[in-house]
Amino acid sequence: MNCPHCSNPISPTDRFCPNCRADLGVGETIISRMPPPTQPPPPSDETIISQAPPLMEPPPPAYEPPPAPPTYPTAPPPEDERGGRNTVLIVAVALILLCCCCLIAVLAAYMLLGEDILSGISLALSLV
Repeated sequence: MNCPHCSNPISPTDRFCPNCRADLGVGETIISRMPPPTQPPPPSDETIISQAPPLMEPPPPAYEPPPAPPTYPTAPPPEDERGGRNTVLIVAVALILLCCCCLIAVLAAYMLLGEDILSGISLALSLV
């Protein structure tokens, strides 16, 4: 066998020409240098069938949303200030009416019974 570039004799195992250093494997491909594939063993009676692995993994999500902000309990509605004032006003009016009723009762008793009622009241107050 001779080199195609300089016609120098070469061996079939040479990759480069020893004379001109030309690449001798120009037409040779990697596949032609690979050993022939071996035949798989014939299937036996106990053939094991396994599930094939997935061809591709699912792609990761393109966008991950940020976590939601924390939630806080809502504040109770403010108590109506007039509600407290209304209660105080109602109690004050009730006390004034009660005092007026007591005064009217004492005056009516004095008019009906005369001076005897005053002595009874003074006696009751002295016992207290």
